[in-house]
Amino acid sequence: MLTSVLVLIAVLALRELYLEHWLGRSICIRRQRKGWMAVEVRRRVGMERLPSSVSDYPVPREERILVNRLAGVVIWHREVSVGLPLSACDHLQDVTAQEFDRAFPAWLRLKSAG
Repeated sequence: MLTSVLVLIAVLALRELYLEHWLGRSICIRRQRKGWMAVEVRRRVGMERLPSSVSDYPVPREERILVNRLAGVVIWHREVSVGLPLSACDHLQDVTAQEFDRAFPAWLRLKSAG
């Protein structure tokens, strides 16, 4: 029994380390906190490789991630990615969050819909 609990704790800790590393490559654009719960909207812009049935070449995309945390620990996340125009390839680092904000659902926009 104790071994099972220790293994479960180790798996959860490794998951948290992986998620923090993965989320570290994104930028927080909105955060709301209520007590121990926090909700973040994070974004990243870059070239993404699509399945070969869709495209042989990477395409510019913006990804937004909704992250729910309890006492700072990620308990759930959901991602939405939208394609950017090919002209964005030349200035990916300069694409602002406002530029394509309307392409995302209201719950992933800079200002929440509520």
